[in-house]
Amino acid sequence: MRRLVVLVAALLLVIGCTADGDADATTDETTAPVDETTQPADETTETTESAASTEPAEPVAVETEDELYAVPDPLPEGEHGDLVRYQEIVPSEIDAARTYRVMYLSESLEGEPIVVTGTVIVPTAEAPADGRTVLTIAHGTTGIADECAPSKGGGGAELAIAGPAVERGWIVAITDYEGLGTPGRHPYLVGESEGRGVIDAVLAAGQLPDAERRATTLIGGYSQGGHGALWANEVAGEWAPDLDVVGTFAGAPATELDVILAAAGTPGVAGFAALIVAGFEAAYPEADPATILTDEGVAALGAVDEGCIGDVFGALAGVDLIRPEGPSAEPWPELARDNNPGQVVTDDPILIIHSAQDDVVPVALSEILFDRMCGEGQAAERRVLADGGGHGAAAVVAYPQALEWFDLLLAGETVENTCP
Repeated sequence: MRRLVVLVAALLLVIGCTADGDADATTDETTAPVDETTQPADETTETTESAASTEPAEPVAVETEDELYAVPDPLPEGEHGDLVRYQEIVPSEIDAARTYRVMYLSESLEGEPIVVTGTVIVPTAEAPADGRTVLTIAHGTTGIADECAPSKGGGGAELAIAGPAVERGWIVAITDYEGLGTPGRHPYLVGESEGRGVIDAVLAAGQLPDAERRATTLIGGYSQGGHGALWANEVAGEWAPDLDVVGTFAGAPATELDVILAAAGTPGVAGFAALIVAGFEAAYPEADPATILTDEGVAALGAVDEGCIGDVFGALAGVDLIRPEGPSAEPWPELARDNNPGQVVTDDPILIIHSAQDDVVPVALSEILFDRMCGEGQAAERRVLADGGGHGAAAVVAYPQALEWFDLLLAGETVENTCP
């Protein structure tokens, strides 16, 4: 364990070295960069807490971003996954498709109704007689402030794979996650929160004009999105039992959060640790930042709400953030372990792809994840890219492989299970 912590700490130093660039390169190296940090925060998201009204949710078409992100007060009554608002982006971000910003109902971990935003791409070609498959995508790290929501940039880097998916006739749904673009702080790397947002995006997508969604669902994501995709797969059976999840892809998944937290005191990774601490604080009342952060760290934690990933890493680069004993102080180790994916066996197969040269998420972490999955009896395949390049570069290789793997599943082919 000690050796692994040292390895993680050494590799995570890369994040600190690229603080003025991209910590989670999935958001920039898979497509042309979207300058999300220059977009102003949407003041319309700062609303008071509201209870559900007695009126049922009726999807409303709006014309502007301000209208889309303005949270209804009170929230409409409805079920999680109900579409609240949608705005068509003209011209579309993807050829032969309509691109929408959406707002839909979901539910916090405390069971309170919330709204989540995201992006949905619907092919313009005629739908098959049995409807369209949905590929729902969990996005990589952008930050946790509202202006970092990928939908505010048209969908974010994950749009790079939307074109090939649309060519296959699939709907593509990309959630922003809870708290990105909507009230409250984003519960970063809190698995159940991510999973609900990813699955509810599928339900909302089916309510768009001419969507004609069928139950067949594919789940994918890279880095933070790999973590979110695995959790979406784990919660789908109970959260949306009518969906037919065929397969789940996780690229370079953020996992073994207890190991990462144990290395969080290493100089150069203050921004990454701050995102985890802030995300857990948003989700768990018992997660008091003062038990893991120094006084200086507690005072500086608000930086996570004031910019996207590059800004956060820059603002916290010189901060003495973590108490020496902080990562071992409860409840942090237990919460971190609870949010590790791969502790629930699902019916659909899982594909993990990870580059041996990954300079942000150490490849050793997905090996631990894979071994745990196999030990539980999960059908899974893990591919290690010998020449995949760094974290972001490997996403360009991984996603096309994932799409081909999805093709096999949809064709009824048997995919490889590399568990021993």
